[in-house]
This record gives sequence, structure tokens and C-alpha cells, in this order.
Amino acid sequence: MITIVQEIRADLVFEDSTVQGVISATEAKHRVDTIDSSNFYELGQVTNTVRPAVNNGVIVQLNSGSTWAVTGTSHLTRLTLAADAAVRAASGKSVAMTADGTQTAIEAGGAYSGAIVLTVG
Repeated sequence: MITIVQEIRADLVFEDSTVQGVISATEAKHRVDTIDSSNFYELGQVTNTVRPAVNNGVIVQLNSGSTWAVTGTSHLTRLTLAADAAVRAASGKSVAMTADGTQTAIEAGGAYSGAIVLTVG
């Protein structure tokens, strides 16, 4: 199995936006062990599995008027919220965050870095 562990840094900046879903570092695995000219089309066939960032960061910046509704476990390296931005969970759920293993409140106007994990319960 060919495995790629997050090789690209993701910088996501949202302005006056509503985002719903998981934003996270992932591990990508191809469905075949070897790719050559006979099966080159397999290069685009990968399964991404949420996991902590390894090589590069996953940076989320929620600017003015933005809300992120987290739907599942998300691994980031930086999270920045404008004074009127929010991180919440889908209806009827709650979202919790740890930064470098320490439970941390998510606050409007906050800036967090390190091994960030958001979970929905």
C-alpha cells in the first residue's frame, strides 16, 4: 500500500462564510501497492483518513462574520477567530478542543496553535 502523510500545507481563510464539516490533516492511501504505466489512473484513487498533522500545517482562519460548524474530529495546527467569528457543532451537539493535549475553551477573538484537536460530542 502506498501511503502519503500530509505533504501539503493547508491555509484556509474564511471571510463572512459559513462552513460545515471536518477540516483536518489526513493520511492518504492508494488502493493498490504499486503504480506504473499500466495503472497510472490509480494515482487519483486515494482514501483520506483524518489524523494529526505530521509534516506541514493545517491552518484555519475565521475572519469577520464566519462560522464553522464542526461535524467530526478535526486536526489543525493553528486556529484563529475574529471577534465575531464562531466555532460550533452541528445542531444538538457540542464541540470541544484540546491544544497540545490541554482542554481549551474556544473563544471569539482567540488564536490557538500547536496540536489542535476538535471533537464533537
